Amino acid sequence: MRAYIIRRLIAVPFMLLGMSLLLFYLLYSRPGNAALTNFGLISPDQQKNGVANLEHELGLDRPFFVQYGDWAIHAVRGDLGESLKTRRSISHEINQRFGNTLEIGLLTILLTVLIGVPVGIISAVKAGTPLDYLLRVVTIAGISVPGFWLATLLLTLPAIWWQWTPLASTYVEFTDGPLENLSIVIWPALVLAVASAAYVARIVRSSMLEALYSDHVRTARAKGLQERVVILQHVFRASLVTVVTIVGLQFGAVLGGSVVTEQIFGIPGLGLMVYEAVFNIDYTRVMGVTMVLATWFILITLVVDVLYTVVDPRIRY
Repeated sequence: MRAYIIRRLIAVPFMLLGMSLLLFYLLYSRPGNAALTNFGLISPDQQKNGVANLEHELGLDRPFFVQYGDWAIHAVRGDLGESLKTRRSISHEINQRFGNTLEIGLLTILLTVLIGVPVGIISAVKAGTPLDYLLRVVTIAGISVPGFWLATLLLTLPAIWWQWTPLASTYVEFTDGPLENLSIVIWPALVLAVASAAYVARIVRSSMLEALYSDHVRTARAKGLQERVVILQHVFRASLVTVVTIVGLQFGAVLGGSVVTEQIFGIPGLGLMVYEAVFNIDYTRVMGVTMVLATWFILITLVVDVLYTVVDPRIRY
């Protein structure tokens, strides 16, 4: 196990290097730059001179590999640089916003497990019944519905019907007011949890149906065990490896997929930070946030692989 973890950790820098190089090239190849977004409606001559001066000041007129090398050297030291738009420290901004995104991710995974796992168990146990068909239709709809569309309906329909909206006028930090904070964060978490819970329910149902007809389940029933014990201790436990995999990967996907929901609900997290950075062509902010989320996702996959040995002791690395 220790050797496996060391090998995985050694591969992390190389994966981050490849991702950062590709992302930096895509941002570099994009038309326009952060210097252009700093100027409004001014004369073409003034804009041309001003943009050229600002590009030189920000180092945007340098070749691709020079810019990337400068960014990478500082990033390895833990310095993600300054925003090309606001001139603020990116590391400081990430530290301020990471907790908000992490809170949404944890709450989303909690809702995903609380909704998806019971629905999957019920659908598997009642396989072939009208309830099973109903739950399967609901889960397919949950996977198919776009998150931004669901978030838009959640904001507009209550306002039209009841003159109420879940959108808060100002964001309240968890440390300042836990209940007020949860009343704000619960809505984007619920939007993200719909698709995740539906996906988890489908996977739980499939894995449990496979385990329901295995030899050890038939043996457990032949011993006279109660059906509840057979389902929870033998069938569901045999499906835990699949459940852990899906939930872990969904956690990483939720952190990266919070861009749209944070922008719609006005949550000052990493997702909103990425949206603002892309809109302003601020590639240093995009690189900083993306690398943090990529590192987080890679570490989550490692934790999931390690948890396999806890869920199923037969697995060895």
